Amino acid sequence: MKKVILLLTLGFIICLIQSSYGQKGYEFPDSVDYKKNVIKWNLTPFLLFSKKNINIGYERVISPYRSFSINAGYFELPQFTKTLFDSLEIKNSSNRAGFSASGDYRYYFKKRNRRMSPDGLYWGIYGSYHYTQFENDIVVLNNPSIQGDLLFGAKLNILAAGVELGYQFIIKEKLSIDLIFVGPSLSIYNYDATLGGDVTVDQEDEYIQAVYDILKNIIPGFDELVQDGELSTTGSNMSFGFGFRYMFQIGYRF
Repeated sequence: MKKVILLLTLGFIICLIQSSYGQKGYEFPDSVDYKKNVIKWNLTPFLLFSKKNINIGYERVISPYRSFSINAGYFELPQFTKTLFDSLEIKNSSNRAGFSASGDYRYYFKKRNRRMSPDGLYWGIYGSYHYTQFENDIVVLNNPSIQGDLLFGAKLNILAAGVELGYQFIIKEKLSIDLIFVGPSLSIYNYDATLGGDVTVDQEDEYIQAVYDILKNIIPGFDELVQDGELSTTGSNMSFGFGFRYMFQIGYRF
């Protein structure tokens, strides 16, 4: 499934690039010196999720009011711990890893902006893919009827396509500040999860339900792993839903 989603994402990006070169209107003032490239650092996953999330982007101007951009990098969810009523503890995540890739095609507003791309207000279409995995040790506390530890592991794939609205500031012709503040999408979610370990439990159903109640409030989309409110020892599920894109990037124009 991961390979299929990655191929679809790459195909989407290639289509954007190919369609962009079919556009007319490559008339720039002083075209030899006009700076059409911006290399960027996407700070959003770095600030929100993990300091390991380094995501680099590149934007190419292909006409006075159009451009395309691509982004790729490492992606993982943040650490989380949880203790519930001194009876259940979720320890720090391990084996965390992942990556993301995205691409968009931008239309800069000709009448609204005083300058040509890549400066000013724009809207665009985009596609993105995120993959992440992690494991958590779950420890039972102060419960004589349950002995042992559990290991919860999950893999998450998200393929999204949508539209975006943003604004890029070009300062002194070289510094770029790129903000995407509206980006609704239609997304495909695929989850694979396992829950196992050396646990002896008198009332297994109640205990599994307790684990479910905790994890669904911590892990985005965890409800999609269950059927009829019960968490299986293994599970895989695909679903459709709505997503949202927001991004803060800084870059260098050249």
